[in-house]
Amino acid sequence: MHTTSSITQYFYHYLDLPEREQDQWIKQLKINDEPGYQALRALVASSNQQDFSLSQVLATHAVTWHQATPNYTGQQIDKYQLTQEIGRGGMGVVYAAHRADNTFEQQLAIKFIQPEMSQLLGHRALFAEAQLLAKLDHPAIAKVFDGGVYNDQVYIVMERIDGLPLDQHLQQHHLSLQQRLKLFNDLCRAVEHAHHHQILHADLKPENILVTRHHQVKLIDFNLTQKLQHSHKKDENFTFKALSVEYASPEQKRGDYLTQQSDLYSLGKVLAHLLTGQAIGQELPFVIHKATADDICARYSNVGELRQDIEALLTHHPIKQKATEPFYIMRCFVKRRPMVSLLSLSLMVMGLVFTYTLLEKNRQLEQEQRVTEQMLLQLTQLMYHTQNGQAETLSVQGMLDITRRQLLTNPEIPHHIKQKLLTALMTPTPDKQKLTLNCRTVNCSS
Repeated sequence: MHTTSSITQYFYHYLDLPEREQDQWIKQLKINDEPGYQALRALVASSNQQDFSLSQVLATHAVTWHQATPNYTGQQIDKYQLTQEIGRGGMGVVYAAHRADNTFEQQLAIKFIQPEMSQLLGHRALFAEAQLLAKLDHPAIAKVFDGGVYNDQVYIVMERIDGLPLDQHLQQHHLSLQQRLKLFNDLCRAVEHAHHHQILHADLKPENILVTRHHQVKLIDFNLTQKLQHSHKKDENFTFKALSVEYASPEQKRGDYLTQQSDLYSLGKVLAHLLTGQAIGQELPFVIHKATADDICARYSNVGELRQDIEALLTHHPIKQKATEPFYIMRCFVKRRPMVSLLSLSLMVMGLVFTYTLLEKNRQLEQEQRVTEQMLLQLTQLMYHTQNGQAETLSVQGMLDITRRQLLTNPEIPHHIKQKLLTALMTPTPDKQKLTLNCRTVNCSS
């Protein structure tokens, strides 16, 4: 059985050869080492595909490495006492450990990087990446304390987190939408801090997000082989690509050089996963869609902008994409200040009612004044009524009867005013007292 190391050596020797010599060399390999030729052929075929990465080199003999990895449980390595294995993955094996010299009481996790990766990337490159991670000082990022080499394996000493992966935490705790958004906001702050120090995570997924029993997020397993680069070097033909297809950005799947936008895309996917089964309203789909756009230019410009929208949702402020919609802004204000909004609405309603009442009262007064003027005009016409040039005499009772008929037949007079006037006109006039009004006599006496 060929070891991973021998196959890898074949592969890199093949790559180092001038193109005109590669075919001849691989034909000779087939004659000398048929199994090695078959394994190398698969790697060469993969290298010609768009999504090739060095992870395929490691995957070729991952089972061999997995079975051959020594068990360090119970051993003391440097000043650290290893107690038990707590995790295993493509990057290596993780052990729980503590300080053996009892100088400090620290609960530690020590990750032993896969030997093949150490050979491919070099100890210096791995330590350089670990040193960058050691500079990160954020409560939501697992701290890196130390590192070294043991049995030709690079190991990294990290903070041990007493917590659960995100999915398990969600299963055990029925978190509200607000609590989920707060967790994600803390995660954004952690990634933003790393980006500020020019470090990508490059493998954001629920498995790499731990949550403590106090609901504190801890981001772990930064990809030690990914750097935040600002230029392509033509001689850098390969990069190790540790990714999860479900959460990796399109450019990461293609093997392109990565920027902060790749982590931002993965954060959007994590947010969508975090909110599965939740009533998320209208704003969050906008946020997720913008963060996970296939076009890099269509995404948020940085994680800070994404975080600001999440904080806006947590505090019931408008998100940036909908900040120009007046009804949406008003709705956010009502959510943000319910008592003030209720008081303002009450005052507004009271003001409208008062204004309406005042206007209605003025209208009634104007109407009553108009009716009064009409009645006076009619009484005046009765007093000075003439027919064929002859003065007509009328009794007071006759005048009242005419007035009542005019009131009843006038459609412009409101019902309540008619009632008042008719009630006043119902006062009986004594039959024996007939008052004769002669227009000419009135004029004379005047």
